[in-house]
Amino acid sequence: MYKEKKIIALVPARGGSKAVPYKNIKLLCQKPLIAWTLDLVKEIPEIDKVVVSTDDINISIISQHFGADVIKRPEHISGDHALAIDVVKHTIDVINEQKEIYDIMLYLQPTSPLRSKEDIYDCLDLLIENNQGYRAVATFSEAELNPIRAWVFEDTSPITFIEKANPFLPRQKLPKAYQLNGAVYAFYLDEINEENEQFLGNHPGGIIIPKERAVDIDEEMDFLIAEMLIEKRLNDQ
Repeated sequence: MYKEKKIIALVPARGGSKAVPYKNIKLLCQKPLIAWTLDLVKEIPEIDKVVVSTDDINISIISQHFGADVIKRPEHISGDHALAIDVVKHTIDVINEQKEIYDIMLYLQPTSPLRSKEDIYDCLDLLIENNQGYRAVATFSEAELNPIRAWVFEDTSPITFIEKANPFLPRQKLPKAYQLNGAVYAFYLDEINEENEQFLGNHPGGIIIPKERAVDIDEEMDFLIAEMLIEKRLNDQ
């Protein structure tokens, strides 16, 4: 329990991955990718329960080895087009069946192995203590591409993504733009119902974290980048 709120952490980890087969348990610095998230959560004693939602037996075995409970994910929410909110709803259904009650859910993607404990605590603090009416909080980092420099195509004609934007402005004159990085989501469970299409709501709070903690692993190149950053972090300690 943290600041009188009971907390469950959900780590979603399906078995299928086209870009990198078995991505969620591929070794990163001699440890399965998902284990970086599970080991970090162990360092936060205020988290009351950690569950991994997966459709895969190998991910299930590894997750239990690293201390997580496992919820078997149904096939219809395990494919390439499965939505995060459907995994959240299924997890809520399971814990309700088990008659377990939690106030807040942390949604922690295993593909963000470089997040820190502080990032999680900062999200929880903002969610619990804010006076802005936030019912959900997420981590953001500076956008890889400023939307002013983005284009869409109509047939063979490129058109600025933002109408009448000047994509040739120097970097120093561009407004700061940020993107969701997927490292940490925190939200009140009583905000989730069958009508929800996502779990951030219309008025979320945001915590900005540096790019080196926001690496989202999707391809082989991302593993190499993450390895270099982890080694640098270890050397700097």
